[in-house]
Amino acid sequence: MLVAILCCWCIPLLLYLAAAARRGLARALVVEALGSFAFKLFVHAAIVGSAWCALGGDATAAVVQATVWLLIVLLAFPSGAFLNSAITLAACAAGKLAQSDAVLYIGAQFAGSAVAVEAIRALAPLDLHGAIGPPPPAEGSYSSAILHEALFAGANCLLALNSSALGTGTPLKVATIVILLIRIGGACMDPSAAFAGALFAGRYTDLVEVYCVGAALGAIAAGTLSR
Repeated sequence: MLVAILCCWCIPLLLYLAAAARRGLARALVVEALGSFAFKLFVHAAIVGSAWCALGGDATAAVVQATVWLLIVLLAFPSGAFLNSAITLAACAAGKLAQSDAVLYIGAQFAGSAVAVEAIRALAPLDLHGAIGPPPPAEGSYSSAILHEALFAGANCLLALNSSALGTGTPLKVATIVILLIRIGGACMDPSAAFAGALFAGRYTDLVEVYCVGAALGAIAAGTLSR
């Protein structure tokens, strides 16, 4: 586990050093890693806290969604970071981010997510660990689950890439629409978030097939459409 986390940190760093010493890119990678760490840390802390308070499924969902809403408004927009691997891929497909930089961004996001869940593992009581796991895919066949994830991830990416069109109160509007997408579809819409839950529980079923392939298809479609 420790080796995997170290690799998540070292590989993007080595790729960055091999590519070019660009201060702007280095700063962006640090922001993506730290922002992803904070985002996943607070979301999973909300899950553990809900389990500790013995909240029901609907109440837990409400707490987690409220946490995500606040993090989008107070963390994602002020930092200017993507904090979402699907949105990063969409930005690359839209021509707003170089392919080599996108690889580094996604590596930083996965690394920050890995460290966040390991911090939760160390801090949360053992009897609450069962509350965290990979998100359940949509019901039906693999193809329908992939299509479901692609549809909602694509919608989320389109929203992110064109958020400036929302005008005044953009962070509040974007956060609200994202929560509506989560409530309506129940999709993860972020491979790094699915990876965080899978890493914590040690269950990687559906991670690549649904949450990586599905989200990637939706992100590329959204980025191409935006471009």
